[in-house]
Amino acid sequence: MRIAFTVHGSRGDVQPAVAIGTELARRGHEVRLAVPEDLVELTAASGLPTQMLAPSTAELLASPLVKERLKSKNPRVRLKALGEVAGHGRATSERVMAELADVSDLLVTGPLAQDRADAIAQSRGIGFVPLHYCPLRPNASLDVRYREYPRPVSRAMWHLADQTYWLTLRGADRRLRTELGLPPVKGPLGRRLRKRGVPEIQAYDAALFPGLENDWGPQRPLVGFLLPDKDTRAALSNGDNATSRAVEWATSDEAPVYVGFGSMKITAEQIGGIVSSLLDRGLRVIGHTDHELPQHDRLLHLTQPVDHEALLPQCRGAVHHGGAGTTAAATRAGIPSVIAWLSADQPIWAAALRRKGAGSGNKLARFGPSDLDPLTDPAVAAAAARLGTELTPPAQAVDRACDILLAAASR
Repeated sequence: MRIAFTVHGSRGDVQPAVAIGTELARRGHEVRLAVPEDLVELTAASGLPTQMLAPSTAELLASPLVKERLKSKNPRVRLKALGEVAGHGRATSERVMAELADVSDLLVTGPLAQDRADAIAQSRGIGFVPLHYCPLRPNASLDVRYREYPRPVSRAMWHLADQTYWLTLRGADRRLRTELGLPPVKGPLGRRLRKRGVPEIQAYDAALFPGLENDWGPQRPLVGFLLPDKDTRAALSNGDNATSRAVEWATSDEAPVYVGFGSMKITAEQIGGIVSSLLDRGLRVIGHTDHELPQHDRLLHLTQPVDHEALLPQCRGAVHHGGAGTTAAATRAGIPSVIAWLSADQPIWAAALRRKGAGSGNKLARFGPSDLDPLTDPAVAAAAARLGTELTPPAQAVDRACDILLAAASR
């Protein structure tokens, strides 16, 4: 089979596709990847053929569009900004997706640009399957945000969010479908895929979302978190020894707390305040940031990428932004997470850990020293250790995802 992955977003969006792609290649299938410009070199290190799909995600995340307008208190400003984020690099990505669809049997995307990919796949008569890294479709099991709502209110909010997002895409979708010679469609993508019997792979673990599998059924399988194998992760690190140095420091004394915010753009004051609060509690700390941090004998300052799978099991807890990849790594490590979220799916992960007693969270703008209390709570540590044993092994999750994709490509 010939399978193309076209994935927008950050490294956390791309790595699950690399995990599946490398396994499919081992099985003898032809795999190609297209990713944002700033991630091409990283992804190509996996050994999979890789090309540019869209402009740099890092530049987008640092732009006023994301840092200011997407967080505006004015819903109209936020709605317009959401549409612009969805359309980031649209012309280039549509061209690349079409070129790959011409030589593929199946087109696979991450959460972003799914409507575009579906239309292009339909125009070429090939299969399409999306990967979801968190719950995106309306359901009756989860709250939309970190706070709890009555079930009917939460269900209504999910449907409103789904419809609102579709409205931001509807005009561009109609334009693309006209160019492709396809008739216009009505309603959000999830409803249409459900009617067509298209699977939507949920690349996260059912243990964090009790009831969701029964809510959605087998067409939206929760396969588990997708992680590249050890050799592929080593290739992606490009021989960097930052991980081994960090592990050596972490294991040289009392287990530290890891603090890192991935690709999220936060201020030196924000991460510095968190690090200082942890040091004031007498804890050892690993601060993973490009910002300057104070010199301290209980602080290790990291600036280079590290393998969370190797480092986090040596830590007592983690403070992070709540990205799916970091949340998965901390949960697999069996350690508590305290999530200081900024936007998007991050509050959902904080709420999932809170429900399991394995962590908590707060919006970064409201984050204070007391939010760090779960990191020294024995009950939270015990719950996090239990949750870590409940997760689907990554290799099993990857195998199941591959099987679903190959079945879809054969339809």
